[in-house]
This record gives sequence, C-alpha cells and structure tokens, in this order.
Amino acid sequence: METCQDFLFLRANSNLYESVQRGKLQFQYFDLLEPVDTLVERMETYRPTIWVAPPSMLRMLADAYTSGTLTTVPDKIISVAEVLDPLDRKVLESVFGQTIHQVYQCTEGFLGATCRFGTLHLNEDIVHIEKEFIDPATRRFVPVITDFSRTSQPIIRYRLNDILTEAAVPCACGSSFTAIERIEGRCDDTLYFPHRQTGEAVPVFPDFVTRAVIAASPAIEHYRVVQRGNGVLEVSLRLAGKGMQQVEVGVKRELMNLGERLECIVPDIRFVPYTFEPGITKLRRVERQHT
Repeated sequence: METCQDFLFLRANSNLYESVQRGKLQFQYFDLLEPVDTLVERMETYRPTIWVAPPSMLRMLADAYTSGTLTTVPDKIISVAEVLDPLDRKVLESVFGQTIHQVYQCTEGFLGATCRFGTLHLNEDIVHIEKEFIDPATRRFVPVITDFSRTSQPIIRYRLNDILTEAAVPCACGSSFTAIERIEGRCDDTLYFPHRQTGEAVPVFPDFVTRAVIAASPAIEHYRVVQRGNGVLEVSLRLAGKGMQQVEVGVKRELMNLGERLECIVPDIRFVPYTFEPGITKLRRVERQHT
C-alpha cells in the first residue's frame, strides 16, 4: 500500500493536522499567503495524492496545470472553507477530469461531506440538524445544530448563518442522510431588491445572482457581485479573451431578466475591475455590504 500524501491549503496550520501524521498518511501544510509559484514548486516535489483547498486556490492550481507549470494531478480533490460556486466546480472538473468533493465544516463541528457520487450529505449520525426553512418552495433552509457529544463547549440548537438547498431527490448512493444540492453562502449575503408594486424588500438569494451572471457568457472566468449599502450592484468580471463590453451588456440583461421574474426593480449596476486576490480573504462571489 502506497503512502497517502494529503496537502492542506489553509490560512493557518493546526496541531490537529500535525497530530494525525502516522503510518501511510502524511499531511503537508501549505500557507495560502505564499506566492502560488512557490506552492506549485513544492507540489511538484511532493506530488500529493489528495488536495484539500478553498476553491479560489484550486482555480489557481487549475491555471498552473493548464499552463504546464504544474504537472501532478491528485487522486482526489476536496473543496473547503469557501462556497464551491457552480462556475468553479465546472472549471475544476473539466481541467482535472474528476469529481470535486466537499467538506462542510465550521467551528461548531464537522457537518457534512460528499459521498462517492460527489453529493454532499449532512453528518446526521454525529450532529442533530434541524432545518429552518427560509424558502420552502426552493428547499432553502438554515441549519440549526445540536451536538450531544461535546462536553467542554455545548452546542445546543445553535443557528448557523448558512443557506443550504436540500436536494430534490435522494442520492444514488443510498444514504439516508440529507442530501444537499448546494451550499449557497451566508444569510448576510442575500441581496435585496425593491418590489415593483409595494416597494418592499425582495430577498434575492446568491444562487439566483450566480446563475444569472454565468448565463451571460461562457467567456466569464471569474466574477463578483457586491451590493453596497445604498443598494447599488457592483459587478466585476474577468474574461477569457476580449469582448468585455459585450459581456457586460449580457450580464446586465440577465440581471434585469432576474428582476422581471422576481417582480422587483434591479438597482443601478456598476461594472468595476476584478481585483480579488486568493489567500488574503475568503472568496465570496455574491456579497452584501453595508457601506
């Protein structure tokens, strides 16, 4: 049996990861704040069999692999720490030719992981999870968790800030644990548009915005949509090739169509340069800010 080398791309190391290095399992910590070229050089040396990293870092590794500076491909890729956006999943699975798995974990506990089919299941055998539905029609809910196994820090009916979408049908793996279609992001990142008739704030879930933007053009490689405190939408794009003006027109059209479907008024849309730098902060493709 060969040694399994697991590479963890994180913002900080932990004694927990260091303590499990035994037998055929080896962990290597990679600091996300290091230059990507340095990280790629280390990966070429160690040639890990499992990658565990945020999607923003995985996208950078995909770029390195496409350019030829990274030649190693792992047996398994696990996305952590950030929302796995449909655009990022599509690119990563295309580049590396495999299913991208996920781990759903936070300070409050290990809440979910993907099965062999890549479906995320809640760990209902170790954590009791209640579903506070915020939009029953679309199966969106906020998890309320209770962990009966903790002794030093009780977690009892603790409401998280995440928006989860329950799968419409059971997973083919046969698990009885709740299957999750997608983790959308935080409740705080739900955007709000005024209703056409009443003026009341209409919640616009991150997934609605995501699908509208990526439907505008296949040339979109990266994007962010930020709603400022005054309601204005700041949209930033990074494209494969030229044609930014045409793509911006398409994105605006798709967002306006979204407003029509939700019967609300889309706020002013401003296009700004894409400036996100992986490793410094967590990537949030759709975000609501108060300033």
